[in-house]
Amino acid sequence: MDTFLVPVTSHPGWARDVATAATEIESPEDAEGIVAHVFEDGEVESTRSNLELPADETATLDELAARKSGVSTTVAELEDAGIDARVRGVRAGDEPGDAIVSAAERAGVDRIYLYSRKRSPAGKAVFGSTVQRVLLSASCPVVVLPYGAR
Repeated sequence: MDTFLVPVTSHPGWARDVATAATEIESPEDAEGIVAHVFEDGEVESTRSNLELPADETATLDELAARKSGVSTTVAELEDAGIDARVRGVRAGDEPGDAIVSAAERAGVDRIYLYSRKRSPAGKAVFGSTVQRVLLSASCPVVVLPYGAR
């Protein structure tokens, strides 16, 4: 069975588009999807706060990730296509691209699906590019859905 990783943001439109692309490539009988939300600095705390979780209630990163709109959209899209999906929460550290690659390696995935945002060359130079980092560092194939492809 092939396993693939779909890291998603909180943008449901992008999440749906990349999930749809994965369902067009993956076979429901032979694939399992891992839907990951990469938590950047302070996002775990803000998510807990937005969900109004009591201070004494603990929630794992996976449980917090499952409550993100982009994650739930992606899981629904995969499951509607008959593909089993698991949710993973991942801490970004200094570089979200490195966190995605590490999550892919830990899970032993066969492919990574990403959505590319439109950025100018100067924007990429100044702010870096998660997609570029994953493309250069991943040890498995990376499928990138170009900006505006859907």
